[in-house]
Amino acid sequence: MTSELLFFNGVNASRGIYGRQPLSPEGLARLIRGDQPSAASLDPDAEQLAELRARFDQVRLGDFVVKEGTEAGDLAQVGWGVIFSADPQAAAIREALGELLAWRREQAGPRYRECAYQPGERKADFLRRHSAPTSGPVDPDLFPYYLLIVGDPEQIPYRFQYQIDVQYAVGRIYFETLDEYARYARSVVAAERGEVRLPRRAVFFGVRNRDDIATTRAADELLLPLATMLQQNERAADWSIETVVGEAAKKDRLLQLLGGAETPALLFTASHGIEFESGDPQQLEHQGALLCQDWPGPRLWRGPIPQEFYLAGEDLDPQARLLGTIAFCFACFGAGTPRNDDFPHQMGVQSAIAPQAFVSRLPQRMLAHPNGGALAVIGHVERAWTFSFSDARGGRQIETFGSAMRRLMLSGAPVGLALEFFNNRYAELAAVLTDDLEQARWGGKVDPFELSARWTEHNDARSYVVIGDPAVRLALATTNSAPAGGERATISNIRAPAYAPPLPPVPSEEEPVLASAPEQPTSDVQGWVVEAHAGDVGASFGLFGSGDNGNETIQKLTASLQEFAEQLGETLKRAIEDASYLEVETYVSDDLATVNYHNGDFSGAHLRAVTRMALDGDTQVVVPRREGQLDEELWAIHVSMVQQAQANRAEMIRTIANAAAGLMGALK
Repeated sequence: MTSELLFFNGVNASRGIYGRQPLSPEGLARLIRGDQPSAASLDPDAEQLAELRARFDQVRLGDFVVKEGTEAGDLAQVGWGVIFSADPQAAAIREALGELLAWRREQAGPRYRECAYQPGERKADFLRRHSAPTSGPVDPDLFPYYLLIVGDPEQIPYRFQYQIDVQYAVGRIYFETLDEYARYARSVVAAERGEVRLPRRAVFFGVRNRDDIATTRAADELLLPLATMLQQNERAADWSIETVVGEAAKKDRLLQLLGGAETPALLFTASHGIEFESGDPQQLEHQGALLCQDWPGPRLWRGPIPQEFYLAGEDLDPQARLLGTIAFCFACFGAGTPRNDDFPHQMGVQSAIAPQAFVSRLPQRMLAHPNGGALAVIGHVERAWTFSFSDARGGRQIETFGSAMRRLMLSGAPVGLALEFFNNRYAELAAVLTDDLEQARWGGKVDPFELSARWTEHNDARSYVVIGDPAVRLALATTNSAPAGGERATISNIRAPAYAPPLPPVPSEEEPVLASAPEQPTSDVQGWVVEAHAGDVGASFGLFGSGDNGNETIQKLTASLQEFAEQLGETLKRAIEDASYLEVETYVSDDLATVNYHNGDFSGAHLRAVTRMALDGDTQVVVPRREGQLDEELWAIHVSMVQQAQANRAEMIRTIANAAAGLMGALK
């Protein structure tokens, strides 16, 4: 029976075959366990499993994701935060997102937070550094519940996102240009200010390719039952819920649903996701694209998959109208791709599936469309399994999807809160897996397939993520009526502001300078508050004496500051020149005692890897090879050093900017 096989929703477009062939339960067990069965080889992350067990117990006991007495959908009560990566452009990206950040600050008030991720940090390290609890219900007075990660998964890994998403409502954005950040920010604010209000319409688009079990099962066992479940809900009486399945689910029709005349408020798709061989020139642009009904199926089509069969980010019409839409794409790599295979691997070896981790282009293009973007895309990182809607023995389980859709559509909840049902399932599977692992460690009898299957189910459940701000929600009209004029609203052409380090405001000559209320130091800043009063513009607070002597002292100090400024300017100029070019070299040696360092060069060591990176992003890389293959262990060390060097350079630039701003302020 087909239900006895495990299927994957992914097709390798480089070769025109399945990304992974269907597996029997026994084959899956052998793949994970290898020739020497070992419980240790199955344990993906002991600390994370313990926390997931705690989350499962919390849900089972009826506790809340946010501390009792708070409304999880209200940013003023639960807070909102942004986590920036150690990117040289972080300050410019923050400037481009300024409209969204100002809007969220207004909504969250004192529970608004901006943070920086440090390379290599795990969730617990990050939260402890910010004085936040590492488990249990979120206390928004200590750290906000909604968290937006800004950075690609090389800078802030998917693993960190999985970990922190267990406790918080998390989303991620990453774009190629500053203008795209600005467009997404404008789209979210426009939708939340009521500039677009959409009819209550949802479309479920399900591919059912010929001779293809995976898409047939996804359509028949997930998409259609899910749509029916929602149609029969009495709370959905004012919703139009449609299905587009089988022969109707072609690329041209999907384009109409993604920015064309038929674009709904909510779009749910189930299809294969396109994947490519690691390093294929099309991988970064097209991996995660949606394979439509145009593909004749595995028997009738041999060879690479042409773009006419699938919908990629670059296929979106420049005139598309997506503003306000939220999409859920059930497909392999629909949200993103990790560098290494997250799923079963023999003898503990992870294979590289991409030169780098990345966010899929289709959701990127949807969110940052020039006419106004979608608000969020829910998708899967890595391969999606039939485990998502069917257990290891073929039993259907779609309530996780149903609960998430009801909360999003019928309760009007933020997308991050709606996705908590997936986190609960992830925690439940991890709790059962933990029990099995403990039993196996102590010599108990554990069915090898059950153990293997639970680990895979656990990984599959973990990999659903939000691309976009987790606090967005559907931009719905109060009644099921079309927008004025019959067309969806758009945004004007948005360009990111040219970034310059912020300077202190210059007071107007006509206006008296009034001291604002003293600011209290936050938990991240230690300092003192000095109060000033109207009319105290020239007050010295005892630092310069008083009267004429005080004024003379100030004049001398100003002259000294000007002289110092010239010297500091030269120093800053040299520092900026140094920061404009980054070079990382990795050497190896069998005997450290023979290694000497002189004038920037090592003797007695061999240069194995080099990265040279200009401030504008131009990069040259020399990668290490060993026996004709990439030396992955050495390369991982080198990449880690490059990330640390990038973080150091970003901090240097930030320090230079602050020094320049402070100096200018002192000379005013």
